[in-house]
Amino acid sequence: MNPLSSLRLLLVLAVLALGAAPPATAQSDSIDVIAADAPRHALVIGVSNYTHAVPLKNTLNDADLMAETLTGLGFTVTSVADPDLVTFNRAMLDYADNLPSGAISVVFYAGHGMQVNGKNFLLPIEADPKAPEDLPFLTTSLDDVFRIFRNRGAAVNIFVLDACRNNPFEDDSVRSTVAGARGLAPILTGFEGSLIAYATGPGKVAADGGGDNSPYTAALARAMQRPGLSLESVFKLARTQVIRTTEYKQIPWENSSLTREIYLAAPEAEPVSEEVKVTQCDIEAGHPSDPDRVHSGIDYALLRPGPAVAACRADLQADPDNPRLMVNLARALAKAGESKEAVDLNRRAVEMGYLAGYHNLGNHYRRGDGVERDEAEAFDLFLFAAERGHPEDAYNVGNMYWRGRGVEKNISQAYTWFQRASQQDYPTAFDRLGLMTAKGEGVDADPVAAVALYERGAELGDSSSMVNLGTAYRKGNGVAEDFDKAYDLFYRAALLRRRSAYTNLGEMYRKGMGREADPIEALFWYQLAARTGHEYSQEQAAKIAGTLDAAQLEDIEDRVQQWINSNFG
Repeated sequence: MNPLSSLRLLLVLAVLALGAAPPATAQSDSIDVIAADAPRHALVIGVSNYTHAVPLKNTLNDADLMAETLTGLGFTVTSVADPDLVTFNRAMLDYADNLPSGAISVVFYAGHGMQVNGKNFLLPIEADPKAPEDLPFLTTSLDDVFRIFRNRGAAVNIFVLDACRNNPFEDDSVRSTVAGARGLAPILTGFEGSLIAYATGPGKVAADGGGDNSPYTAALARAMQRPGLSLESVFKLARTQVIRTTEYKQIPWENSSLTREIYLAAPEAEPVSEEVKVTQCDIEAGHPSDPDRVHSGIDYALLRPGPAVAACRADLQADPDNPRLMVNLARALAKAGESKEAVDLNRRAVEMGYLAGYHNLGNHYRRGDGVERDEAEAFDLFLFAAERGHPEDAYNVGNMYWRGRGVEKNISQAYTWFQRASQQDYPTAFDRLGLMTAKGEGVDADPVAAVALYERGAELGDSSSMVNLGTAYRKGNGVAEDFDKAYDLFYRAALLRRRSAYTNLGEMYRKGMGREADPIEALFWYQLAARTGHEYSQEQAAKIAGTLDAAQLEDIEDRVQQWINSNFG
């Protein structure tokens, strides 16, 4: 092995070891709550009467409503209306400089925002860019705003951006020259102790509102005044209200790295914890990747829709407002082909902020199952759940970037999201990282490091990782050739009903690779793959079938049926 390959392999194994290592010291399970008497400060900026961009009707009203709401919650509020660039940036710096240690800080912006090349910019009143290169000089970079506050004294930094409206420039030449993608770009990282909220999803446009305020600011102001809600629950409640008001046209988002509980309006009483009961519905239909699951769940391929639907209907009837049971029932209904009811249940769960509802609904849009197919909508739903800790959707986002489905193809972003999923031990992410590493996509080609990634995926039970690791052993790519190990990996993947495992086993028996050549065994495995529509396996099965007699073919058909009817889960 060359030194570079050795180094890469060590790095891969080190990352995996870090992900699995126990903490060095015991940690408390309690969540720290920000003291009620912590200093509260807010900077509220509204920009409406743009000189060169399209004026906005409600942004000054939104700023006034937010300033009034925060003042009522004990914040010392600094308000700025229609600032030019110097005033905008000076207000940010002065406010950040004067934040007391340990403060809760809120920065609210209502106005035009735009993205170019994945960077977000907030527009002061006189902004008049003629080309994308002008934006850093004529607008305020959101990245710069975050840098200003990163190392100041505040304990908590909350940024609220009602800034995702349509392209702000009326002049067609400026619009076509300057315009990037719609809305704001995804904000993938903040810093510890921060929450970044924006009025709608990345690449989406938020409504200015038909009344005096935008739907987002109006909903957020109401939610902030609800007593007893944690900060993150405030944003969840606002999101639910906006979804209903806009009929799913607008879904607010947040990225949070908060590690402490915050109450804007003091709790009226201590919350009462309730023991979560594992139901038969959780056992029959729970999703293994649901971050809020209470049971290990069951793989979709092994889910039996009949008993699952019956169990989930009964359990949901007993607990009708439980979103976890809603998405479990929806999952079972989707397997049973009852797509319309499944979509309705997932929408209800989304309204309640339940991440698995976003995941399930994304799958419906990706497949066109119960709704009109819309891969861009699927991407947005997956991205929303991924940003909030859904491991499978971190993989889904990476996969859609990798394939260019629902979003522009971006190998670098794909690799980043697959890494994020792997950090949450989502098994298939290791397979995809292994494939990219083997092929040199987004990273230098390194078959040895690819094998290490496949091994981790296989350890976690991913059938695709098993097949790719088996293929590496069969071909001697990145590891010494070993037909016995290849066969064992293919067989394990076959038990998980992986089609490519069937085909590989057929190949090994047909060619006598580590096994005595056996056309009957080869045909059995090819037939299993052929039943799924795999053309190559169908061709090989037809060739072998022509060499066998009727009794042999009947025995193989019986074995195939027994395999299909077996449950290996």
